[in-house]
Amino acid sequence: MYKRSFISRGTHRLTATTPQPGRAAPADEARSSADRILDAAEALFAEHGFAGTAVRDIAQRADLNPGSLYNHFESKQALYEAVLERGLRPVFEILDRAADPEAPPGRGVLEDLMAHLASSPNLARLIQHETLAGGDQALGFVRGWLGPVYARATAALQRGSQLMDWEQEDFPLLLMTYHHLIFGHFALAGALGEVLEMDLLSPEAVERHTRFLGKVTEKLFGPLASGVEDNGEEPERE
Repeated sequence: MYKRSFISRGTHRLTATTPQPGRAAPADEARSSADRILDAAEALFAEHGFAGTAVRDIAQRADLNPGSLYNHFESKQALYEAVLERGLRPVFEILDRAADPEAPPGRGVLEDLMAHLASSPNLARLIQHETLAGGDQALGFVRGWLGPVYARATAALQRGSQLMDWEQEDFPLLLMTYHHLIFGHFALAGALGEVLEMDLLSPEAVERHTRFLGKVTEKLFGPLASGVEDNGEEPERE
């Protein structure tokens, strides 16, 4: 069962069933069904947004009947928030580590973010769709999810000593730049991939873009700021 921690509205629940010979354990079976629902919902929310996605469409994509979906999630709102929880929780954790002054230098934040988004490419499209949609649902998304992401990213930026040459008023512009460079790669991969005749979601393309982001970071903040070298490996540290 997925634990929810960032949004208080709505809950989702998994059911317990009686074990039967030759079948998976109830917890594993329920988890598998919940994951299928989350995968289907993430893809459809990315394509059509919250308002344009019906529960019956999610159930059909997950190869379940609509009634059984409510055994795992009590409402479409609860499912929507569970999708965001699953996708954005790792982003929060990555940025929290980067902002922690007690944390030792480690693998680059850019590498971690790109690897996570590469494993969930629909997440960036969902974020783009909701931020452009407007209305109460989009406002709730911005306040409940995008706002905390930007707050953590600001804290991570402020931790860097290389930022002494940047004014406080520049931080929002820096954050917007990175948002578009990172999330935009995945949100626009389909359209731009057609134009450029490239598979922008292939491991090679993601690795290449990660190295590019490392170069951009070094240009903005100085050598070794990103923790990403041209060969894709983390630089040695003393």
